[in-house]
Amino acid sequence: MTTSAMGTRKKVFLHVGAPLLGADAVQDALWHASDRLARGGVGYPLHAPGDMFAATMDLRAMAWGGRRDPAWTGMWEKVASRARGWTGDRVLLSHELLAGATAEQAARAVDSFGDAEVHVVYTARDFARQLPADWSEHIRHQHTVTFDRFVDDLVELGIEAPEPFGPMFWGLHDPVRALRSWGSAVPTGNVHVVTAPHGPDGVPGLWRRFMALTGVRPEWCDLAALPEERPLGRAEAELVRLVNGRLRGALGGAYERLVRRHVAGEVLRARPDARPITVPQRHHAWLRDRSQELVTALAAAGYDLVGDPSDLLPDLPAEGAADEPDPTPDELTDAALTVVEAVLRDLARVDERRQIGDLSVELAKVRDQLAELTALTPDRPSPLRRAALRMAREREREQREREQRAGD
Repeated sequence: MTTSAMGTRKKVFLHVGAPLLGADAVQDALWHASDRLARGGVGYPLHAPGDMFAATMDLRAMAWGGRRDPAWTGMWEKVASRARGWTGDRVLLSHELLAGATAEQAARAVDSFGDAEVHVVYTARDFARQLPADWSEHIRHQHTVTFDRFVDDLVELGIEAPEPFGPMFWGLHDPVRALRSWGSAVPTGNVHVVTAPHGPDGVPGLWRRFMALTGVRPEWCDLAALPEERPLGRAEAELVRLVNGRLRGALGGAYERLVRRHVAGEVLRARPDARPITVPQRHHAWLRDRSQELVTALAAAGYDLVGDPSDLLPDLPAEGAADEPDPTPDELTDAALTVVEAVLRDLARVDERRQIGDLSVELAKVRDQLAELTALTPDRPSPLRRAALRMAREREREQREREQRAGD
């Protein structure tokens, strides 16, 4: 049996999802705090920040962006081996794409930790908040589907909605579906569903609950204090969608840096008065019914619910309240002007750096020329020294000629 240095059975907490609840920031924070976690007995056994993504791709035999990196092969076993070798009482591993594992993949993952007591953790938020977040994320990955079509298809077709939307939403964001595989691999009581409260403290509150469950202390790594990523507003997301339609993949690999991270992730997310993306009224009854089914199914499964079941029910406007209107041309223009201004400022900084770079090149040329002119070698004087000698000889000759004329 795998035991810690304290003689107790080691626990492995495997966080498997869901996406869009700050998992990226949490994983980055855990990586940077791994030394402090280790001193507290918590192993975060990664040798590089991308190890867990690679391990997840390996476990699930997935490609990403249409490619599969050969370096991913065998990565799950490497991470699992480090977890097995950890001498503290707990190991923590996290990747949100693990939610989509099959029953066979989940069983393989759990078995890879040897005799450790494996706990599966799923962080969850109600569908009324996850649907807009998931659409916004797809838009930031170059898709052009409208929000109405996206929601209509997910409601009407379920997991059979067009790829990648149906399989990704219902496969990753529905805890009942995602935990069928994982719940078959560990005891029911070892499956924990951590909920995000409603209101402004939603995501921080979720991570406080996660920390209490996994034993991560704030002085080691305060996951609840991480800055929460502001969601894209309705007009801002629509602008990116329209830009995607114009670009049609023309930026290639530069899209990630220029549009996803900079324009959408920094410029447009920073707008303070953005209108939220909300599910249309016509789907509110479905939201209520589907969410209640979810809560009932989780209770029937016997999983450990960390939080209030009502967190998974939608907090919707009063019956009959008007839907948020579609973005107006003025709103889209205002958002576009924000992007144009930011891009022009970026270009000005690039131009300034280029000019400074050009000046540096010219100065370097002058410096090299001066170095050449003043260079001394053992076998000959420098060019400047030779020129000075010539001038001195010419002055001496002129002086002799003047003296000769004067004697005559």
